[in-house]
Amino acid sequence: MLQAVLLAAGRSTRTYPLTATRPKPLIPLLGRPLLEHLLLQLEGTVDEAILVVGYRADAIRDRLGSRFRSLPLRYLVQRDQRGTADALLQAVPLIEDRCLVLNGDDLYHRHDLRALTRHRTAILVTPVPDPQNRAVVTIAGDRLVDIVEKPASAPPNSLASVGGYCLEREWLDRLQDVSLSSRGELELPDFIRMLTRESVVRYHRIERIWLPLTYAWDVLRATLFLMEKEERARDFGVALQSAKEILERQDIQVGDDAVIEGPVLIGSGAALGNSCRVTGPAVIAEGCTIGERAELERSVLFRGVRISDRASVSHSVLGEQVQIGSGARLIADPPIGQALEVELQGKSIPTALERLGLVAGDGAEVPAGSNVPPGTLLDAGDSWKGVWPRK
Repeated sequence: MLQAVLLAAGRSTRTYPLTATRPKPLIPLLGRPLLEHLLLQLEGTVDEAILVVGYRADAIRDRLGSRFRSLPLRYLVQRDQRGTADALLQAVPLIEDRCLVLNGDDLYHRHDLRALTRHRTAILVTPVPDPQNRAVVTIAGDRLVDIVEKPASAPPNSLASVGGYCLEREWLDRLQDVSLSSRGELELPDFIRMLTRESVVRYHRIERIWLPLTYAWDVLRATLFLMEKEERARDFGVALQSAKEILERQDIQVGDDAVIEGPVLIGSGAALGNSCRVTGPAVIAEGCTIGERAELERSVLFRGVRISDRASVSHSVLGEQVQIGSGARLIADPPIGQALEVELQGKSIPTALERLGLVAGDGAEVPAGSNVPPGTLLDAGDSWKGVWPRK
């Protein structure tokens, strides 16, 4: 029997404001929560999925229930988030033979997951641009020989773990021997390092897709990447429609002279006003409204967003029921010569994006006539009160 253990307990403050009102695994991507995407990729490969939940656990249970399509689901609560090794330790009594262990808020492709299961004990790896934030691995031939969590210095594009493991039941009792890291957590890379000294650990390099959602704006990055090519979206269960097919739909309203360019995913009950312009890749979820002469470019709208007349929204992620007032402008281009950085938890975080507008939590509001600067985070339920350009 092959089981999957999905680690979905964390609070994930780095994805605020989107996770102020939902657990990170329920952030929608292409119209479906992250966790459902992962379960779809696992269906047909594993016999059961065990979900280790914590923050807003009831929301995950309510969404998924006891079965996702043909895949049975079981839940365990990690009441104190003490790290990934501790999360897996909660599931050990339920594991019968081998298991896949995966981050419950990253996107993996079924091709790579199936390739991982060809080994008895193995991890998924790929070169990463930010090795200081990952578990960097050392390999020799087809074996993993070392793994170090978040090294102080490692060259860009170092090979790193992506939070995917195939493990045998006989080794899992050794999780109790893992010591607290310098960050005060019990971490799976330390467990894997232990295994490399006592057993053979293989690795599989990502060949298709691995998309981590570390920050809230990564929802935009992942959306643009997946919708860039029809086959990518199709691999994640989404069929993109042409502008002609969208205009012929009966479950949405499209006003006179509305323009739709590029791939756009539109949920039922959405309404596009007269002479508005939508430029994809873009996602407009159920019940959203785009006002007359409003402009929407390369953005993601969760359910029930309202963009009022003549407003302009670019490269933004707007949570459920966000309201953008008439004539407001969400500006995505940073001043010439300046890198796009976001202020988060008292730190300035480089985004590696050329353009980023507003990331707004559920129920946030931008008053009419506002100019919102690039890279702004707006908390759930808050109203934008800033002035930009600053005088």
